[in-house]
Amino acid sequence: MTNQPRVLVVDDEQNIRLTLNALLSRAGYAVTTAATGEEAVALFEREPFDLMLVDLQMPGMKGMEIVAKVREAGHDAIIIVLTGHGSLDSAIEGIRFGIFDYLLKTSDPNHILARVAAGLEERAARRRQSDLLDTIGAAVQELTGGKVQTPVLTPPPQPVAPPPPPNEPSGRVLTIGPLTLDTWHQTATLNGRSLNLTPTEFRLLLCLAEHAGQMLSYTQLVRCAQGYETTDLEAGELIKPHIHHLRQKIEPEPSAPRYLLNVRGKGYILQI
Repeated sequence: MTNQPRVLVVDDEQNIRLTLNALLSRAGYAVTTAATGEEAVALFEREPFDLMLVDLQMPGMKGMEIVAKVREAGHDAIIIVLTGHGSLDSAIEGIRFGIFDYLLKTSDPNHILARVAAGLEERAARRRQSDLLDTIGAAVQELTGGKVQTPVLTPPPQPVAPPPPPNEPSGRVLTIGPLTLDTWHQTATLNGRSLNLTPTEFRLLLCLAEHAGQMLSYTQLVRCAQGYETTDLEAGELIKPHIHHLRQKIEPEPSAPRYLLNVRGKGYILQI
């Protein structure tokens, strides 16, 4: 059991801690919980963790403050931020701390498990790459009689791809009329203006853009943007706050939307 991934759950709500502890323990993870940011930071000082699930809004030390202190101490744990709100505007701040993902506390348990597993797999891949580089470095030193102390691995030059033609998606850029979405950098522009989108808002807009002119139901949007199944009622409650914030950012007049059109009780259409 010593090979169990170690997961730290940080949340001031006891029911959330108990629920996630039970969910993750049943999935085979070694789970530790903390009720405050100070407790979480102290735990990191005493033992390593592979992944941390941390609440965004807590009394005292906030989620991002915890993340900052963990990163400043040099810990490379995968971090998933939990929020009880429909808006994930703190995602931009989290980019510089290498946040792996943002999840609503109302997310389906299977989706939470899937994102935890994906985060741990990414961490394992990073470790494998680091071990491989160490092995190569040691082999080079042995072959050269120890004359080379620090091997320098120069990656081959990457070809610069020409910009895609207008209205023609490439593997990383989708352009529809005045809207351009760069899936590699997760950036978006409309009429040449950069849109300040959260990761969830970007994925939602990308889903709509890939089906521009077609209605996507609430459940289709949750499946496409969040990667899990839910009921129509739950999907509508999850999607509507993000659509509201998207309209604030892309519509000339949010109260009279031109681009993001509502099909009452069913879903949304992106009309560009």
